[in-house]
Amino acid sequence: MALINEFRKLDGSLMRTYKNMRNGNITHVLSNEIGGKRIGVKAVNCDARQNPYRIIDIAKNRHDIYEKAQDGSTILHSNGKTQSFPNLIFNTVCERIFGK
Repeated sequence: MALINEFRKLDGSLMRTYKNMRNGNITHVLSNEIGGKRIGVKAVNCDARQNPYRIIDIAKNRHDIYEKAQDGSTILHSNGKTQSFPNLIFNTVCERIFGK
């Protein structure tokens, strides 16, 4: 994967964008730091057309994976449990987590 973009947001977090040269998939990684220590990482995996299909949210003692279902709803994998949210649109989750 090649780094194609990097910028620091106003809140001090660092956004990096990577591209897989074989299949064209894009990954956006948002790192939050306090005092030089990384406190959390959020990654959005997108296909070659920039459509998100997976969000990985990692923080201390937490590793959540949000996946887009075929109908556009959200599936959450957290602490060995899987939950389906049929009324929660996946793209809305992506916008809220990344603040876009």
